[in-house]
Amino acid sequence: MIFLAVLNGQPRELSLDQAIQAFIDHRVDVVQRRTVFLLRKAREREHILEGYKIALDNLDTVIRIIRGSGSRAEARENLYAWGKGVDVIINLDRVRLPHEEKGLTLRQVDAILELQLYRLTQLSVDEILNELAEIRKKIAEYEEILASDKKLRAVIVKELEEVRDKYGDARRSQIIDESAELQLEDLIADEQVAVTVSHQGYLKRTPISIYRQQRRGGTGRTGMKTREEDFVSQLIVDSTHAYLLCFTNTGRVYWLKVYEIPDVGAAGKGKSMQSLLNLQPGENVRTILPVRDLEEEGKYIFFVTRNGIVKKTPLKDFSNVMARGIIAIAIDKEDDLVTAGLTNGKQNIFIATREGMAIRFQEEYDPERSGIGLRPMGRNAAGNKGISLKRGDYVIGAAITDSDETRDRERDECAAARNLTDKLTAMRKAYSDSKDALQKAREDRRNGAPDDEALKAADKAAEKAVEDAEKALKHLDEKLCVTQSLILTVTENGFGKRTDVDEYRLTARGAQGVNNLKATPKVGKTASILLVNETSELMVISQWGKIIRIDTKQVRAAGRATQGVRLLNLEDDDKVAAAVIIPPEEAVKDDEPMLLQ
Repeated sequence: MIFLAVLNGQPRELSLDQAIQAFIDHRVDVVQRRTVFLLRKAREREHILEGYKIALDNLDTVIRIIRGSGSRAEARENLYAWGKGVDVIINLDRVRLPHEEKGLTLRQVDAILELQLYRLTQLSVDEILNELAEIRKKIAEYEEILASDKKLRAVIVKELEEVRDKYGDARRSQIIDESAELQLEDLIADEQVAVTVSHQGYLKRTPISIYRQQRRGGTGRTGMKTREEDFVSQLIVDSTHAYLLCFTNTGRVYWLKVYEIPDVGAAGKGKSMQSLLNLQPGENVRTILPVRDLEEEGKYIFFVTRNGIVKKTPLKDFSNVMARGIIAIAIDKEDDLVTAGLTNGKQNIFIATREGMAIRFQEEYDPERSGIGLRPMGRNAAGNKGISLKRGDYVIGAAITDSDETRDRERDECAAARNLTDKLTAMRKAYSDSKDALQKAREDRRNGAPDDEALKAADKAAEKAVEDAEKALKHLDEKLCVTQSLILTVTENGFGKRTDVDEYRLTARGAQGVNNLKATPKVGKTASILLVNETSELMVISQWGKIIRIDTKQVRAAGRATQGVRLLNLEDDDKVAAAVIIPPEEAVKDDEPMLLQ
């Protein structure tokens, strides 16, 4: 059943709230037009009554002029001329309007001539004056209604209440049974699933519960059947009830529900993306973001492209996604979208390149400092430079981390709960003092002789003091149980390492960054980077479809310019295609190592 109505001259299908709003708008228009009409009629009547009052105030003169006139036309002319003179007494008990005609008007003169003699009795005179006062009250009321939307709507409510009281009666129809309309989503369990996308666009979902944890260095087992010339390119983990914003390499976005993706066996190849989304030629999905509320305020989608361009756009700009897709970011023909992520507008952004470089900068825009942060932009904007790339290098991934202020607040809360606030304050001061000492030592060395051994020794001692103070703070973080933010780097040959995000200093957006990985033929170049903590579990998948699930605590924590340890044994021609983090609540505890099913 539909609600079809003619609205503004056109037939439209309305929801209940739209129909009610259309009726209210109609009633507002009706009451406004009716009040304007009544106001005009009241002012016309007031004009005639004021003419009567002038005649009554000058009754003897009016009678003398009428009796001295030879005809009605002559009396009309004589009264009009007298009404414009200075002898007439005019007391209207109100302020004369600037555009108002002075004296008697022709309409008032005609009304006076038509006035019957019995109306000159005292009783009739009182009736005229009372009617004039009543008319003026109505005029004031009509003007208040037109000047106040609140009073106008009060009139509508009062009239509706009168209709209710006059015509309202008991409901005649009876509801004898309750029925509810079920949607497909109501019949689907809300659970975490793994969504796998192949290079040629085949997509499937598999319940995450079928996967089992395996120790680092295992060989894995086939997790997705692919054609001989195809390989797995992307793995996403999210809820069956989540909205999926599917961002493609060309910068377009499509809307999809996770439960709309076919649920097939672990070795199945899935369904073509073209049959689920209306993709354009040459498009393939790069990032799928699960979102519950598309209208949420204070949320942004952050984009990173292959050529190092970044942009953030409010999430609500993507709440009306059409089946044919819309533009999410304007991308050059020589560029591609690498990834997109949700932010709160005040976080830090980490970007890594294939050749082992990385940059970390703050997201919040600071108009007073050049290159600090990024202001929100519309969907059709192209963005700004996020990282300066060397020739031949390109971006392979990005991560969104908490700001330093957020992490410091967490440290303060944890220290207060354990009565360690004084110790934390002292260690922070020691760390700050050591950095100041290091800066002074380096300035002294730059200003001194290049071969001065004393200055070299002082510089080296200052560096060690900073390292010791930093290690002491990290050791205190472990005591405070502060959530660690680690960057997990995975190479194309199946190696990986974890590095504390604090080792990547904050820089201005658009800089070249620092070294993230010591790439060698053995470990290969960077394939993926992920943000992890001590409770994270990792899933790695190769181009040939091998998949492994491991605890990230098994991956050694190392510095920036290191090679890492082996995560997955690969064949000579096989490479890592993707790596993702499994949500902690879905982790499966198992004492024995097991292959993935």
